[in-house]
Amino acid sequence: MDFFTFLINASFINVSFFVIGCYILLSICFGVYFTSLTEFAIPNLLNSFNFFSLFFLFSVFWLFALDLNFDSALYFFNQNFQIFFLFVTILALFVSRDFLINKVIVKYEYDILFMLFVFSSLCLCFADDFLIIYLAIELQSLVFYVFSTFQRNSEFSTEAGLKYFVFGAVISCFLLLGFALIYLSFGSVSFEFLYSLSMIKNDSFFFSGILFILIALLFKVGSAPFHSWLCDVYDGSILSVTLLFASAPKIILFSLIIKLVFLLFFSFNELFTSFFLFASISSIAVGSFSALYQKRIKRLFAYSTIAHTGFILLAILASSGDSAKSLIFYIVIYSLLTVLLFSLLINSVVAGSNQPKYLANLTSFGLKNTIFAASFGIVLFSIAGIPPLAGFFSKFFVLFSVIVQEYYFTAITVIILSSIACFYYIRLIKMFFFTKSLKTDFWVSSPTKQNTEIVISFLFFLNICFFIEPTFLSYFSTIVGLILF
Repeated sequence: MDFFTFLINASFINVSFFVIGCYILLSICFGVYFTSLTEFAIPNLLNSFNFFSLFFLFSVFWLFALDLNFDSALYFFNQNFQIFFLFVTILALFVSRDFLINKVIVKYEYDILFMLFVFSSLCLCFADDFLIIYLAIELQSLVFYVFSTFQRNSEFSTEAGLKYFVFGAVISCFLLLGFALIYLSFGSVSFEFLYSLSMIKNDSFFFSGILFILIALLFKVGSAPFHSWLCDVYDGSILSVTLLFASAPKIILFSLIIKLVFLLFFSFNELFTSFFLFASISSIAVGSFSALYQKRIKRLFAYSTIAHTGFILLAILASSGDSAKSLIFYIVIYSLLTVLLFSLLINSVVAGSNQPKYLANLTSFGLKNTIFAASFGIVLFSIAGIPPLAGFFSKFFVLFSVIVQEYYFTAITVIILSSIACFYYIRLIKMFFFTKSLKTDFWVSSPTKQNTEIVISFLFFLNICFFIEPTFLSYFSTIVGLILF
């Protein structure tokens, strides 16, 4: 099967890129012009940008959904990932609207940067050349550097942005070096050309190039031992930016890793078994043990993200049809649970009087906010993998695919580490309901007409009722898995 026939049918994608690019340029011109006029208030301008960005993303989402192409396997794979990416992005922007208004963050550049992130992700998803991938990743990284320092009066935000910039610049050199070594080996950076030759040629330059590329991509997704930047960036960024970092970019980056490992470099898969095994186990171990000592909320969930990244890499390690199915399944469930978790945090900020930064701020949280804390606890149980919630099925399928490939010791190790990770989720629930403190009481009032509540209700229903009808997502992940194998 020719995996690159999708390039012939890329006219719709090219039009989408052109439209999004024009929208970004017009947004910049609109923002620069109207901010200089005294009769237009900045908050009203911000609301206009939020509305138009949501409407535009929703329109692009439906255009992609209605233009599904079943003629090409890889094109269909790219479209499905892009549709889900746009869906998660819309949810993130929808939730961020309440947070930005509540915190009076009235910078119209936020939405322009958000659309630049969407544009770079679209380019990255449909890229067929390493040069385009490099440019798309660099554009996305530049947007993230600005996003991480968006709270200019915070020392934590400035420190996070500076660390992210320094580490990102170094890892960009690794990525570019990997592309250069592959070009030196084959004389081309085109996927179509490399796919036809990588089956018959093997040398040290090509192998080293793949290794540098995978190191750079694992850094981008926050896998151990390349995770040192992630916790500081998550903790220093504003809550809406942390939500964006933790959910949408990983969908596109993992889709790129899947294409490289399962399609382009599949003939070298055995050479990277130890590499992915080390990255997955170390990610789960670091995420499980380091989170036990955390006192800040966002740092705790940052280490939880690292552990979930290890599970995704574990599915890549198995390299089979079952693992591809479990991989897609896990990415979808994990992304939705991440949006739900941070939506609950944002809702507590919007409805509450202050933002809880430390775990101690949530002491006796459930004694005054019983329903809200119970919902929070159910989401934590799902992330921990407690049945019959959605998070349990995602971890179950990954472990099942690993056992099928006879990685028995690895599966036992992961189960033990996951059991340890359950402790810090249970500790939070203990603080909610079984620890009393009059000094650190945190009260969440009953807000009205909040966008965040709509997203929470929708995702919470999917999380609880997933076990009733999980077949749709199972069929979808099976189809995408069959495309790869």
